[in-house]
Amino acid sequence: MKLALIPLDERPCNEYFPRALGRICDTEVITPRRNMLGQKRQVGEYEKLDTWLEEIAGHVDGLVVSIETLVHGGLIPSRITDTPLDACLKRLDVLRRIRAKHKDLSIYAFNIITRISNSNHNEEEPRYWDQYGKLLWTYSRLWYRVTQLGMSEEEAALAEVEKAIPPEIIDDYTKRRQRNHQINQDCVELVAEGAVDFLLFTQDDTSEFGFPNHEQRLLRERISELGIEDRAVVYPGADEVGMVLVARHLNRIHQVTPRFFTRYSSVRGPLIVASYEDRPIAESVKGQIYGVGGLLVDSPHDADIILFLNTPGEKQGEAPLQSMERTVDTSARNILEFVQAIRMYGEGGHVIAVADLAYCNGGDLKLVSLMEKQLDLTKLDAYGGWNTAGNTLGTVVSQAALRLLAKKQGDRPEPYRAHLEFLLLRFADDWAYQAIVRTEIGQRLVAEGIDIYRLGDQWSSVQATVQQRLPDVVGAFFERNFQGKELPGGGILSAIRLENTHLPWERLFEVGCEVILEVSEA
Repeated sequence: MKLALIPLDERPCNEYFPRALGRICDTEVITPRRNMLGQKRQVGEYEKLDTWLEEIAGHVDGLVVSIETLVHGGLIPSRITDTPLDACLKRLDVLRRIRAKHKDLSIYAFNIITRISNSNHNEEEPRYWDQYGKLLWTYSRLWYRVTQLGMSEEEAALAEVEKAIPPEIIDDYTKRRQRNHQINQDCVELVAEGAVDFLLFTQDDTSEFGFPNHEQRLLRERISELGIEDRAVVYPGADEVGMVLVARHLNRIHQVTPRFFTRYSSVRGPLIVASYEDRPIAESVKGQIYGVGGLLVDSPHDADIILFLNTPGEKQGEAPLQSMERTVDTSARNILEFVQAIRMYGEGGHVIAVADLAYCNGGDLKLVSLMEKQLDLTKLDAYGGWNTAGNTLGTVVSQAALRLLAKKQGDRPEPYRAHLEFLLLRFADDWAYQAIVRTEIGQRLVAEGIDIYRLGDQWSSVQATVQQRLPDVVGAFFERNFQGKELPGGGILSAIRLENTHLPWERLFEVGCEVILEVSEA
């Protein structure tokens, strides 16, 4: 089976992860040449993507298309470029042309409701963000509370913030949002026309109040007017969406609706609003499960997959700061019982998936330590703990759904090996890098006065340090938990290699690498 993907950008989470996940179900996920995808703020030859889509459409079972990349050249270009609206909308016509020629081809699209970052970092935003980013975020929040929620008591605060931002900057930023919102509105029309079968609008780095919330409401209203609520869905997320839609396509092709039962480590877990999101975790879970074509059920006896959610006792912390956090591992959370439950359900034949949501931007050191002591990690079907709750949930739910498909087809050696490589990639990235290696290096760099989001001249040396340190941590983890274990159909796991380890955007925030497992004869 073959599936074509235009990813959100060129980073591994968007371009490589979906390809790696596809191999779990013996599916080839084909992506465009890198010169079409650009790099960070630099736009690639994205004008060639429509031709690429039209040429490949007759040779694949489905298309998954990032509208940001098709229209703007990527996620960051969608925030910073000045392409006129008419030119952007014209880029969508390729999907209509493909539908006219390939009536039965499955076409999935996704687009991001433009975020508003609460920081003064301009690496991923218009250049004026380094001076006015936090003010614009506050302006957005107050504008929403005053104009949409009727909180007149905050009108004076809104006026004060508005005076602090030059009018031309407010005008530029709101025009960019209006352009991108109109593109989203036209994507809704594509679904109504039948040019797109299924559309996901996800919200990157959001909160409970602001411009994005207003745009979400308008999109939902139009979706309801057209009666396409089952085919155009809105929820928090971004970099995981390519994986979600790959899983959705394979579930549809195989006519499987994976049934999920959720189990939380904390009593408040379902109702906690995760950092950078706008709704309780339980609602985000529903969105991601629906995204892959699954169903949330009320009993483990009705479930194919048990989704274990490691949630904080009170509030999410930041993984690099977990030694100092006091809102995560509280009396309202019990991970000893949580890990015991993972072991018990794992012995019952369910697909077992762990979404590590206690901290954002990295795994929970205490949880992983307990899992190493009490579980056979080779029997785990999915793990994730990276970036936002939406990023983690989408990744974990997608891998779990594909593991269910692979098990239904019989665990063959190569797909099972692909599963273990992706599982170990998650531990290498989310736990080893984000919670350990990045924390170590970041503390040193900050003490030296180096900006970890703009490594500049330090990039090569920092990357070399990561390339040396990360394999040591991952190798030791492999030896403790995977080395010597037997694969289905024969073969013994003998060694692990990390290849292509790099810092893709010349910052410490994310790492790219590939996990290669070596297998010896039994």
